[in-house]
Amino acid sequence: MSRRALAAVAVVAAAAAVCTALIAHDTRSWRDGLRNGDAAYAQAPTRALWRPGTWFPGDPAGRVLDASHDADLRRAVQQFVVAVHARRGFDNGESRARSRSAAEAALTAIAVHAQPAVASQANNLLGVLATLGTGASATDTAVGSFQAAVRADPSNRDAKLNLELALRRLRATAVRSGPDRGSGPGRSGRRGAGSGTPGRGY
Repeated sequence: MSRRALAAVAVVAAAAAVCTALIAHDTRSWRDGLRNGDAAYAQAPTRALWRPGTWFPGDPAGRVLDASHDADLRRAVQQFVVAVHARRGFDNGESRARSRSAAEAALTAIAVHAQPAVASQANNLLGVLATLGTGASATDTAVGSFQAAVRADPSNRDAKLNLELALRRLRATAVRSGPDRGSGPGRSGRRGAGSGTPGRGY
């Protein structure tokens, strides 16, 4: 083999070694970034960040690990928690409405593109957000989201529980708005979205 061929082989080998090292670094970076973000979320949910310090252009390690979707789900849940705890404030509820819209957009993207089990989680949280509204239309929206969650993952017990509660609320609203009953939304056993696991038993 000529010296030129040997040099070319050496260059290719060196490039392959560099690529391998970069991918190994980015794999560790993703895992550390998710783990550190989760630890921060446990202490202060609104301040958590899931930012890996990847080096390889195009992030092939993240694509192989599907890590970017994992991070997107975490950010969507984070926005959900912010929206659930948002108060009306001094701007007549505008900030709260924006936080809810942002959470809905993030969760909807997850529900559309994620695997069934993850999409079920997102739809369940969308249903919980809908219950923060008032009137039968909000409950209708919640029921639709919970039904989508159960269809995507029939083993999602949180979604099944929330669907049952939403259907009870919808029936109560229909009864209370009937003749000689007056009008207005029925009361239901809301159990506090955002306490414990987000989306569990709204």
